[in-house]
Amino acid sequence: MDANQWLIAAAGFLAGLGVAGGAAFWWFSRQMKAAAARVDKVEKARQFAGQQVTQARKQVEALQKELGELKHAAKAATLRPFKHSEPPQPEAPAAIDPFLPLAPAAPPTPVGADGFADTLVLKPKKS
Repeated sequence: MDANQWLIAAAGFLAGLGVAGGAAFWWFSRQMKAAAARVDKVEKARQFAGQQVTQARKQVEALQKELGELKHAAKAATLRPFKHSEPPQPEAPAAIDPFLPLAPAAPPTPVGADGFADTLVLKPKKS
């Protein structure tokens, strides 16, 4: 082999090495961009999850505070004696309209001392 052939072989080897290096650089840069996009997506998801956790903790704290207030109010209500109030009395009927063909309605059933209408227990008929 003379020097010309060695120079052509070396130039071909360097050109092939350059093409292979360029292809490897292109392939690895594509892989790195894809990995960076996945890392960015995971980081955004992590931040969003962190925001959701913070919001959930605030909601739990508010609910616990409200539950404590309700428990305190319920405890205070059970300790306080229940005051019976009289049931509302029906209003007096207005003056009878002379043009009204129907008789006025019967007065409402009387209300007992406990606030409920008096009831009667009927015995079953024997046949």
